[in-house]
Amino acid sequence: MSLSVAELDSLKLALDGLQQRIQHELRSHRPQNGQVDSGAGDDVVADSLSHDALAQYLHEHHEWQALQRARARLAENISDICSECGGPIPYARLQAEPTAERCVACQSALETKEQRLHLHGHVSL
Repeated sequence: MSLSVAELDSLKLALDGLQQRIQHELRSHRPQNGQVDSGAGDDVVADSLSHDALAQYLHEHHEWQALQRARARLAENISDICSECGGPIPYARLQAEPTAERCVACQSALETKEQRLHLHGHVSL
């Protein structure tokens, strides 16, 4: 299964929009007014953020990493191939979640496994 040119263009536009949103969010979580030296390391930035702000920052950072992986998959023309089973990822799924790396079945299996680990007190994947 291969995405059409129009589908690829639409996916690229969705990723561009996601990138702009994430960049805006990451900038908004940075300390302002010289609170932290611009050359400061991640640990200094983390210390300057509240717990909630840090959680939001880490979430946005995770989204940024997923975006970069999605762009790499797009460049390799494998956006619609599941990274787990090699099966197809339907275009409708990519429209809903442009950074999707797994088909619905593999994503569901991963989430079920994470939920079981979480319930048993293990660290989630």
